[in-house]
Amino acid sequence: MSDSFIFKIIFHRAGDFISSSVIRSVGLLNGLVGELSASAKVITNIAIILMGLAMSHSSIAAVNKTIQFDIPIQEADRALTEFARQAETAVFFPVSGLEKTASNQLKGHYTIQQALEILLSGTGFEASYNEAGVFTVKPIKSVGDQKVGTQKKLLRKNKLFASLAALFAVSNGAATVAAQDAGPRTLEEVVVTAQKISQNLQEVPIAVSSFSAESLNKLGISNVSQIADFAPNVTLDFTAPISGSSSALVSFIRGIGQSDFAMNFEPGVGLYVDGVYMARNMGGVIDLLDLERIEILKGPQGTLFGRNTPGGAINVVTKKPSQEMEGNIELTLGEDNRQDIRGVINIPLADHLFSSIAISSKNRDGYVKRIPYPDTLPADQTDFRSIDQGVLNDLPNGNDLGNENNDTVRAKLLWQIAEDKEFLIAMDYTRVRENSAPTVLEDAELWQSTGGIAGLYNACVSGMGPPVCNSITDGRTGNAINPQFTSRTPYDNRFLTDSDHTTYGNANSGTALDAWGISATYEWDINETLSFKSITAYRDLESIFGEDADMSPLIIDHHGFELNQEQVSQEFQLIGNGEKLKWVAGLYYFNEEGENNDYVPLAGGLFQVDGPNDIENTSYAAFGQLTYNITEPWSITLGARVTREEKEFVGGQTDRNDLSAKFGVPLAAFPDPTDTTRLFPLGKQEQDFDDTSIRVGSEYRFSESIFAYVSFSQGFKAGGWDTRLTGPELVAPDFEEENVESYEIGLKSDWFDNTLRINLAAFHTDYENLQLVIQRGISPLTANAGESDIDGFEVDFQWLATDNLQVTGSMGWIDAEYTELDSRANDVGVFLDSEFNNTPERVASLALDYSQPLSSGGSMAVHLDYSWKDDHFNDAVNTPALAQDAFGLTNLSVRYNSPEEKWHATLGVQNLTDEDYVMSGFNQPGVGYIIKTIGRPREWWLTLGMDF
Repeated sequence: MSDSFIFKIIFHRAGDFISSSVIRSVGLLNGLVGELSASAKVITNIAIILMGLAMSHSSIAAVNKTIQFDIPIQEADRALTEFARQAETAVFFPVSGLEKTASNQLKGHYTIQQALEILLSGTGFEASYNEAGVFTVKPIKSVGDQKVGTQKKLLRKNKLFASLAALFAVSNGAATVAAQDAGPRTLEEVVVTAQKISQNLQEVPIAVSSFSAESLNKLGISNVSQIADFAPNVTLDFTAPISGSSSALVSFIRGIGQSDFAMNFEPGVGLYVDGVYMARNMGGVIDLLDLERIEILKGPQGTLFGRNTPGGAINVVTKKPSQEMEGNIELTLGEDNRQDIRGVINIPLADHLFSSIAISSKNRDGYVKRIPYPDTLPADQTDFRSIDQGVLNDLPNGNDLGNENNDTVRAKLLWQIAEDKEFLIAMDYTRVRENSAPTVLEDAELWQSTGGIAGLYNACVSGMGPPVCNSITDGRTGNAINPQFTSRTPYDNRFLTDSDHTTYGNANSGTALDAWGISATYEWDINETLSFKSITAYRDLESIFGEDADMSPLIIDHHGFELNQEQVSQEFQLIGNGEKLKWVAGLYYFNEEGENNDYVPLAGGLFQVDGPNDIENTSYAAFGQLTYNITEPWSITLGARVTREEKEFVGGQTDRNDLSAKFGVPLAAFPDPTDTTRLFPLGKQEQDFDDTSIRVGSEYRFSESIFAYVSFSQGFKAGGWDTRLTGPELVAPDFEEENVESYEIGLKSDWFDNTLRINLAAFHTDYENLQLVIQRGISPLTANAGESDIDGFEVDFQWLATDNLQVTGSMGWIDAEYTELDSRANDVGVFLDSEFNNTPERVASLALDYSQPLSSGGSMAVHLDYSWKDDHFNDAVNTPALAQDAFGLTNLSVRYNSPEEKWHATLGVQNLTDEDYVMSGFNQPGVGYIIKTIGRPREWWLTLGMDF
C-alpha cells in the first residue's frame, strides 16, 4: 500500500459457522497481500454483512464472557498473538510499532475487553470492537498528531480486514493462525520477580542471573548448589565445613556469605522459595522440582529481600497448578547406580480449582570409600557414644561417602476465587538419609606445629603427657575410664591413604533430615493499577548429622550435631503499577525457635563436648520501594527497609571430662563454680539489632533495546553468639552485625534484531564489621575482626547465532581485599594481603546448544558447556593445602525429542575430562588436622522422559 499502515490479523477458532473455502471465495487471500479492487471490495463486503449477521449474537456473547488469562510481559505483538489464542477470538492490529512496545502482564479472570485494556495500558495503543465482536488495536489519538487524520482514513480503509478477521474467528481451525510470516529469530524474553513484581529482566536495575527450568535441564542441574558454575561471582557448595552433611548449603555472592551451618549464625545470602525465606542453610540444598525459574540477585538486597541478604538472594519460583490435565515423568540412570525419578501431574478439580503434585526420588552411591585400616590398632576403651544419649544412632553411617538418598514431594492447590482473586496453598516435604560428605584427610600432623589437642593426645600416647592423660570420665555415666594411652596408636600421617577417594575414618556419620512446610499465598488485583499479596508460611526442620572429622580409626575429633528448628513468617505486600509510578510497600514478620546441640568427643575422651543450645530469633520489618518515570526514558528508584531483630539464646556447653578443672583452672573462672563441667555462662542471653537499609538508583532507557542504571544499596546481617567454647567463660562471647554498602552501574542490551543479549555490571562494595572465623583454642569462634573493599565486574550474554544454534556465556572478575584487621585476625593468620575464601578472582562459563529437526518429525539437540574458576582458597587463613588451582569442568549431553515432543531421551556426561578439584575444606589447628571435600568425578547419565 502506498500509505501503508498495514495491519496483521490474529485469530483463533470461536465457532463453526463458515468454511475456509467461503472465506477464500470472497477474496481473503487478495486482501492479505494488497489492496482489493473496487469490485472485490463490494463482493467481499456483501459476504461479510450476510455472514456477520449470522454470527453477531455469538461473538457479542463471547465478548462478555469471563476468561482466565496468563500472559507475561513481552513485546506487544507477541502478547496479542497469545491473547488471541487464549481468548479464542480475532484481533486486528498494525504490523509496525507494537513489536517495539512492551505489553503489561495479564493474569487472572477478565472479559476480553477488560483484558485488552490491561494488556495495552501505557503502550500508546487501544482496542475497540465492532458488532461482530472483532477487536481492532490502533494507536491512541494524541493532540497535535498530524498523522491522526491519515490513520483514521487508513483504519476506515482497512475496516474490510477487521471484517475478514471476524470470518477467521468463526472458521474451522484447530489452532491459532496468523496472517503473517513467522518473523526473524529472536531471544525469548525473561520475566523475573526480583523486585516483587513481574518484569522483563532487561528492565530490572539489578544484576540478576536467571535460569529457566528448560535451561537447567540442558545443564543437567537438579539442585540449587549446582547453579554457581554458570553465575559469575557466585559460589555455592552443598556441604559446610565440619558439618559432614551434603545438605548444608554454603552460599557466597561477590565475596560475601557464611560457611557455618549452626543456628546461632545467619546466612549472608538469603534463600527464598516462592517468597518464603529459608532461615537455615541446613536443608538448603533444595531439589529443583516442578521449577519455573531461579533468580540469583547479586549485591545487597536490603530493601525488598531484607533479612540477612548483604551478599544477595536466591529466589526460587516453582510452577503454579495449571487448568489442564497434564503431567510429565522422568527416569534417570547413571554412574554409581544412579536411579532418579521425577514427575509432576496437574489435576483440575473444578472450574476454578486446580491442583498439582510433584515428586522426586534421587539415589546413587558415593564416590569416596571408607576402607579398613590395614594394620592392627589397639581398641579404645569406649567410643563415648553416651554423650549423645543415642541421638546419633539414626545416622546412615554407610561406607560410600557423597552418596544421594533423598525424596521430595510438593503439592499445590490453587483456587481462582474470582477474576481478580486467587488463593494458593503449597506443601512440601523432604527426607534425606545420606552418608557423610565426600571428605578425606589432607594432613594429620598439623598438631606438630600448632600443639592442638591431638598433640596432647600424642603426648599421652608417648607416656610423657600430664596427669590428665589417666583421668578420663565417661561424661554421661560418671564412670572413670582407664584410657591406657601408652598402648594406643599415635595420630599422624600414617592415616593418609594413597587416594583422594578413600578414607580410614570409621565413626558414626551421615545425615538424617526431615523438613516440611506449608504456605498460603493470597493475591488480589484491587484494580488495574493496585494489587495486594499475602504470604503466610510455617516450616519445620529436624536433622542430625556428623562426620569422623579426623578421618582415622582413632577418636581424635568425631563431630555429631542435632539441629531442630521451626519458623513462622508473614509478609504483606501492596503493589502499585501506574504508568509513571511503580511501587511496592510491605510489612514482614519472622520468628524461629530451635535447638542446636553439639556432641563432639575429642582426643580419646580428653575433651567431651556436650553442647545443648536453645535459640529464638524474631524479626520485624517495614519496607517500600518506588520507581518514578521523570520522563519516558528516565526514571529514579528509591527504597528503604526498617528492621528490628530480637535474639534470645541459652547456651549450655559442657566438657563432660572436666578437663579445665583437671588442669587447675580456678573455680572463680567457671560460670557455675558448683559445676566445673559447664563452660558457657548461665542464663538467657539477649541481643537486639535495629537497622535501616536504603536503595537509591536511577535508570535510563537509551532505546527499546538498551537500558542502563546506577544504584547505591545497603545490606545488613544480624550478629549472635559463639557456642563452641574450649574453656570456661564468664561472659558469653558474642559478635555484632555486618554492614554492607554497594555502588553498582549496569547496562542491559539487546542487539541485532534481538538475537544478541549482553548484560554488564560493575560494582564497588564497602564491607564493614566482617564476621570472621577466629580460631581460639580447640574451636573456631566468630568475631567482628575486619573491614574490606570489594570491586568487581560481571557480564552475561546470549547469542542466537542461527535458528539452530544458541551460545550462552558469562564472565566475572572480583578483587576483594581487607582494608582493616585487628589483632585477633592476625593471631590466627589472616592478614591484609590474605585472600577471601570461596572467592576466585576470575570465573567464566560458555554453553553451546544446537538443535536439528529430523525428517521423522522429531529433533536432536546437543548441549556442551564449560565452566572455569581461577585459583582460590577454601578457608580464610589461606591454608596452602586447601588452595585450589584454576580448573575447568566440561559437560556434554545429547537429547532426542520425539515427534510432537511426547517423549525424550538424553544421554550426558558430567565432568567430561575427569577433573580433580576441592570443593571445600577445614583447617583445624586447635585439634591438629586438615581435611578437604572432593568434587564429583566424571559421571555418565541417561534420562528418559514422557509428557502426558
